[in-house]
Amino acid sequence: MPKQIGNLTLYSVDDLHEQLGLSKMTIRAYLREGKIRARKLGVKWYVTEEALREYFNESSGWIQSPEKETQELPLCC
Repeated sequence: MPKQIGNLTLYSVDDLHEQLGLSKMTIRAYLREGKIRARKLGVKWYVTEEALREYFNESSGWIQSPEKETQELPLCC
């Protein structure tokens, strides 16, 4: 369950694991590599809601499928 401090919502690795379905190792790797902005407090990582929004709004975070050309098929009898 995320921690609420005033109007700030903090998500732990466990919270992100449960909500996103990613392994805890993957989440920690993203945090260490700076893919998701976070702060370490003691031995635990915390991510703000704003940092999650930034991560999901980055165009490099999404795999975009190429636009498919549509072709008209000839009508049959």
